[in-house]
Amino acid sequence: MKPLPVVAITGANGYVGSVIANALKSDARVLGLVRAPDGPDQIMWSFDTDPERLSRRLRDNGVTHLIHAAWDMKATSLPQLEQTCVNGSRNLFTAARSAGIQELIFISSISAFHGARSAYGRSKLEVEATALQAGGLVLRLGLVYGELDGGLFGNLRRVVRTSRFVPVIGDGKKPQYLLHERALGHVVRCAVQGLFAGEINPITLAHPQAVKFKDILLHIAAEEGRSVSLVPVPWTILYVALWSAEQLGLRPNFRSDSILSFVFQNDAPDFGQIRRHGIEPSGFGTIGHKPLLN
Repeated sequence: MKPLPVVAITGANGYVGSVIANALKSDARVLGLVRAPDGPDQIMWSFDTDPERLSRRLRDNGVTHLIHAAWDMKATSLPQLEQTCVNGSRNLFTAARSAGIQELIFISSISAFHGARSAYGRSKLEVEATALQAGGLVLRLGLVYGELDGGLFGNLRRVVRTSRFVPVIGDGKKPQYLLHERALGHVVRCAVQGLFAGEINPITLAHPQAVKFKDILLHIAAEEGRSVSLVPVPWTILYVALWSAEQLGLRPNFRSDSILSFVFQNDAPDFGQIRRHGIEPSGFGTIGHKPLLN
């Protein structure tokens, strides 16, 4: 009988990391690489962890796959992200290779593309290059949503739950590409099983039909039984307000850099690879009414 893979996941207690960890638990032994371990299946790790020490821990636990899903969501500038996430990710991949781990999966973002304006997208792009050079697989996720209240979608849900008037960026028509939690879990299980072996380019993972941002907010409001009014706000005003708050040391729910990701998007994400593998996540609003994968 083939032994179960041992999958180490950075950020396993974060939103996306926990979705991935839960999806893999029936098919693998899952180890969380987290800042503050609280159980036997967790290993202490952060972006400044010594790679040699981490390599020993990975080897001692027989890790076969590494999924890198952690990110510093408090950083607001490219120099900060390069210091923490980019350099830390390189050290992580070095430790994995030193431990003999052959299967690397980097969880990136649809915000990462050549020409990206946001620090988040540009730093993710840098780590993508490192992961691909190491022979890893890169998954560019769309806006993840589902039953859990985490991530950006969870923040939007909380705003709708608590506010009668909801600000929207510009006219609210900016397209968003969405990915349900269960579709994410399905694809990561496929990746661990080797379905995407040989892929040398990032795989964009989201439903290919975009949804207008205002329609997402109205859909959430309908699910919550709320009546809300959408208030258009020029993106520059939101950006300056959030940036100013960050300079004062405040931590708003939304970052100024996220506004840049929102406004200056990839106009033509490539869904060719995921289609070649016969996988297409269901469209927004169909979960619970139609099959998960079309």
